Order: sequence, then structure tokens, then C-alpha cells
Amino acid sequence: MKKILILNGESTSTENYAIRDVLENFGYIVTIFNIGRPQDYFDILGQKFEFDYDYLIIGCHGQEGKILVPILGDDIYYENECRSNIGSDELKNKVSIKNKVVICTGCTTGSGDLYKPFIENNNIFMAPYDYIEGKSDLLFIISLFYYLSFNYSLQDSYNLANKIDSETNLYKFYN
Repeated sequence: MKKILILNGESTSTENYAIRDVLENFGYIVTIFNIGRPQDYFDILGQKFEFDYDYLIIGCHGQEGKILVPILGDDIYYENECRSNIGSDELKNKVSIKNKVVICTGCTTGSGDLYKPFIENNNIFMAPYDYIEGKSDLLFIISLFYYLSFNYSLQDSYNLANKIDSETNLYKFYN
């Protein structure tokens, strides 16, 4: 049985819970981790917490190729905690997950170099390269996992989900 971890970023819970409900209906085991602070991304991607999963869905918002992070009060941040949006530079040498399929739902997170820290560790990374409708993120992910549930290969499942329309076609595949 394949396992999925969803990182539930700020203001994305409706979409992420819908994804969880559908994927559980397809027979996947799904865990949701609620992101409360920027450090949570680094802790998960750096394997500070031990989750057993095959697929990681980073349910977030994105801008300019970066993951938008929660903004906290100055007195709430940890010492040296990242206070900027997370891109390739912020993740350099901090991603230690290996052999996972990572799907990032944030707009433009498939543009730029965000994929690089992931594929350096033999992960596959998928994300939209432009601004995408939230309902299209949902459709892409549900379609991808629908085909996977019928034992289509990851590449074939991606190809089918990617060509539904011009919005789902915004997803890029990096390996």
C-alpha cells in the first residue's frame, strides 16, 4: 500500500483535505502535517521527523519559483529561522529525503531552480511553472494518483494528468 504525506501550507487546507479524502478513497494511506512556521518545511525535508511515505505533496502557495512561508511575529521566530520564501538557495544542502516523488502545488514552483535540491537526492519533482488555478492543482493530483492506482507507470500517469487541459499542462516533471 503506497503512503502519501501532505504538507498543509498556509491557506491551502481545503484543497489538501479534499486531496486526502479522494486519495484515501483510491486506497492510499495519507498523513497530513500542518505547517505552522517556516522551520517545519526544513524539518520535514531534512528528515527531522520520521514519516514513512512514498509520495510527498507540498500543498502550498508559490511566487517567483519559491514556496510562500507563514509570516510570524518577530518574537515568535526561532533563532536563525528562515524569514523569506523558500527557493533553491534556501534548500541547498538541507533536503535529505531520498527516492521520493515530490509534488509541489504552489504557483510557479516548477519554474526556476526549486527542483534542484530534490533531484540531487534521486527524488522526482513535479510542480506548475506558472500561475495555476487551485481547482486545476486538485484535478492534476487526483488524476495522477487515479492512474497510479491502476498501476500505470509514474511517467504515463503524469503524461495523462498533464494533458487534461492548459492548466494541468502547467505541471513540469523533473528527475
